Amino acid sequence: MKSGPEIPAIVIGGGIAGLTAARALQEQGRNYVLLERCPTVGGLTRTVEVGEFCFDYTGHFLHLSRYSTPSAIPYAGLDDQDWIEVNRRSCCFVGGKFITAPIQYNLGELPPSILAECVASYEKRPTNGHQQNASFRDYIVTGFGERLADLFLIPQNEKTMAISLDRLSDRAVRRFFPPPDEALVRKGICSAAKDTLGYNANFWYPKVGGIGHLVHGLSEGLKNCKVNQSVAAVRLNEKTLVTSRGETYCWSALFSSMPLKKLCEITDDEELQTAATQLSHSSTISFNIGLREELPTEFQGIHWIYVPDREIPFYRVGFYSNIGNGCCTPGRSALYVEVGLSPEDADRINLVNSLQSEVLCQLEKLGWIRSRDVSCVVAHIIRCAYVHHTDDTSRLVSVILERLRKHDIFPMGRYGLWDYTSMEDSMESARTAVLGVA
Repeated sequence: MKSGPEIPAIVIGGGIAGLTAARALQEQGRNYVLLERCPTVGGLTRTVEVGEFCFDYTGHFLHLSRYSTPSAIPYAGLDDQDWIEVNRRSCCFVGGKFITAPIQYNLGELPPSILAECVASYEKRPTNGHQQNASFRDYIVTGFGERLADLFLIPQNEKTMAISLDRLSDRAVRRFFPPPDEALVRKGICSAAKDTLGYNANFWYPKVGGIGHLVHGLSEGLKNCKVNQSVAAVRLNEKTLVTSRGETYCWSALFSSMPLKKLCEITDDEELQTAATQLSHSSTISFNIGLREELPTEFQGIHWIYVPDREIPFYRVGFYSNIGNGCCTPGRSALYVEVGLSPEDADRINLVNSLQSEVLCQLEKLGWIRSRDVSCVVAHIIRCAYVHHTDDTSRLVSVILERLRKHDIFPMGRYGLWDYTSMEDSMESARTAVLGVA
């Protein structure tokens, strides 16, 4: 027999997807409650203030394709005057040089000997990578040649996703890693084209503070948000959920931005629990670093740098203070450093005494920072970072989503839908889910 309050609509998760869902429900006049496991809403799109610095959980930038400017985002109540549009400048650290990203379209910037090897390999690239059940590694080698794949594309992606690319499907991240453009590859070989391409060629960021400005806009005026409410169990047939505090809620519609794997694990459905064992993902540990000095001249204007070297623990270094002047006090610098690990390694690593020390040591060894300039370090663990797409993932996720919908459970957002999506996509998926349920 059901117990606990009858709530027509329950939202799990107070990140940007959950907040969007709650706003959509509230604007429709529907009774709802949002349950967030942390002390504050925001999910991975939080900003924290530490002394003279503003840090996001890691580099989170607002890439827009559906909406022209931040003010057009539904429910967020944003003012375009509070945001700046940035033309991305990102680089790849290869051969001791900063090569304009995407590296595959700027090969002419490589040292001559490496360039010659990459061109020769490109001309001899295999042609069997587009066969059925090809791996992500096959896709890369077939598209760009063995040398560039081994130099940058494979190690960079394996460090980021914390998995061998042989285990991922060639459909893994196609939206964000499209097939090669032959004309652009050859243009980059000849002229170091410095092309700015890709889904994130332009992005928006707040003029003052961090990306938490978006969270503030979405959450302002929400009336039914409960924090410190971790969902511990979901009983499908009863349509009830139980929080870690022992509180029980009954739903008519449940909108979940919880990682799909975790949601399946806490249901009372053995088939969903079994399906969860077949879903995998990486973790990311982000170190936000505040410096007492301005960045060295060679970093001015660079927004982030990809680091493929397997001997270096981090896969990316980004510079908040090159993106917005409002991230730190003038004369200071704010940056973030990302390390990809398996969830198991992320759980057992000695975060401060081992990994943080290694990260700071490597940054100083590269000449990118001086340890005496470090004012503060803030570490964040993103346990579910990049979802892994194998040959069977799409089919499995489709089966899971269909099974959940039969119980009026509607996953949404990047992790709820178990996909690799932008912030805009996550918010839109939540709005679409709510509007599609009467």
